[in-house]
Amino acid sequence: MKTDAPKRIAGKTIAYIVLISWTLITVLPLIWMGYSSFKSNEELITDIYALPKALLDNKNDEYVVIKPQLNVIPDYDIDKDLRERIIIESATISPERRLMVHFLLKEDLSAELQQVQPGDHILVSQLPKQMQREIHWKTVFFNYRSAIIRGGLGRKFINSLIYSITATFMVNLFALMAAFAMSKMQFKRLALIVGGIIGVGYLISINSLIIPLFLLLTKVGLTDTHLGIILVYTAFGLPLAVMLDTQFISGIPLSLVESARIDGAGTFKILMAIIIPMATPVVVTVSILTALGIWNEFLLVLVLASSEATKSLPVGVFSFSSLTSTQLGWQLAALVVATLPVMIVYFIFQKRLAEGVVGGAIKG
Repeated sequence: MKTDAPKRIAGKTIAYIVLISWTLITVLPLIWMGYSSFKSNEELITDIYALPKALLDNKNDEYVVIKPQLNVIPDYDIDKDLRERIIIESATISPERRLMVHFLLKEDLSAELQQVQPGDHILVSQLPKQMQREIHWKTVFFNYRSAIIRGGLGRKFINSLIYSITATFMVNLFALMAAFAMSKMQFKRLALIVGGIIGVGYLISINSLIIPLFLLLTKVGLTDTHLGIILVYTAFGLPLAVMLDTQFISGIPLSLVESARIDGAGTFKILMAIIIPMATPVVVTVSILTALGIWNEFLLVLVLASSEATKSLPVGVFSFSSLTSTQLGWQLAALVVATLPVMIVYFIFQKRLAEGVVGGAIKG
């Protein structure tokens, strides 16, 4: 027994070292991406590992008064709001690039500041308190505002939500129906054939079918449409969902189904009242796997969606990064916008995910 103790200690030590190392390799890049998204482009170029300062500590930032120009886009409706404004640009964050620009209502400024001319310098601390707060928060979230507004990520975020929620619902509905029929109805030979076909479908990747899919959807007029993309996502999500659901539902006692039939319940009633409530763990598991897979999917939308109205968030982040290769802070903010929802969903449902997978394996 004594001779085994050093071996156990050594084994545990190695296991902990491996787990801690893997955790650091996974978590540290996410932490770096998070705090670096609040750094200015100049800070990222100078020292990519330093903590953010320029965008957060902005109370005494210096601004330059500039003339109205074509590349300076107002943040208000110039047709409806005719009040006079003074345009200022940051002298420290992306100077002379017309990126960090604010429009100050002239009537809200002191008499002295109302007399400033293009080329004059203003400190944030000289402005009214309300303007200081507005400029402070706009500066702190400068990268995020630029990524969402200039990159159009807000619309693409909504598209990703539409694809993920709708396709996940359809995958769950059709998979539960198929799994119920294969495991609880008297179609044993047919179930084996269908199960084999579904198994083959699971082995086929999107990459291998992307060209035939594009040609097929073009013929039926579903390219560059939300419906076409949702249908393809549903088709590719079904094989894994059917296999997991079948494995789980096969463990539900057949006597429950037979008792419900004796009481006069139809097939649909049995599915809705008995099978789905009891299969909640595997439904949650399938939902998480499907939704996260669709949220992170890139190639399909890149090929099938040609307009900005149908592109998803990963494609939007890629396109935005290609167009703004010199603005590293904007790219990191866009990545955080795309990554954060996935992390939140996983942390909330990680226990249910494990329960569904393990529960299905035990019942199978």
